[in-house]
Order: sequence, then structure tokens, then C-alpha cells
Amino acid sequence: MERHTYYVTMETGQIHREPFDDQVKYYEVFATEPEIHEIERLFEDLHITEYSPDAYTSPLNEKKTQTHRDKQQLILDKIFVLINEYGTEETKEEIRTMNGLNQRV
Repeated sequence: MERHTYYVTMETGQIHREPFDDQVKYYEVFATEPEIHEIERLFEDLHITEYSPDAYTSPLNEKKTQTHRDKQQLILDKIFVLINEYGTEETKEEIRTMNGLNQRV
């Protein structure tokens, strides 16, 4: 399968073939269409969890709320793993240095 360059933005959960907004942070990846569809599916899953009634039906039920947050974090982690896996060297370095961490293994 042929790989192409794509630009992924976490702010909007969108993937573009070209960056078009200087105000948006993009992660550059080199991936096949099926790999990009996998990231898009995860963004859809994240969107569903953000607007799920589960997040709002029991605001005082901390256990349920924490379970919901954990589910969202798991999806975010999967997205970042894929961005790192398909990312350019610059993208991998950005992810490696997130939150002030710069560890080489």
C-alpha cells in the first residue's frame, strides 16, 4: 500500500493532506489510507465519548465519571501511539519531549 503525508491535529480531531492554518498544531505522519482510517475511527470514538450522555447523567457519581475519563484517556493514548508510530522523525521527537520529558530509550 502506498504511504502519503498527512497532518493530524488533536485540537479538532481532523486529518488533512496539507496544513492550512498556522494557528493549529499539526503532527506530520506518513501512513497508508487504512492506517489513517484507524486514527479517524479513534477520533470518532473520542467524539462519541465526549458527548455521551454517560458523562452528564450522573455528575455526582464520581466512580462513573472516573470510568468515563479513563475511557477517554485510553482513546487519546491510542491516538498518540499511532501518531508516534506513523510520525516523521520531527513528530516523534515532539511526542518524546511532551510535558518536558526528553528521554531516549
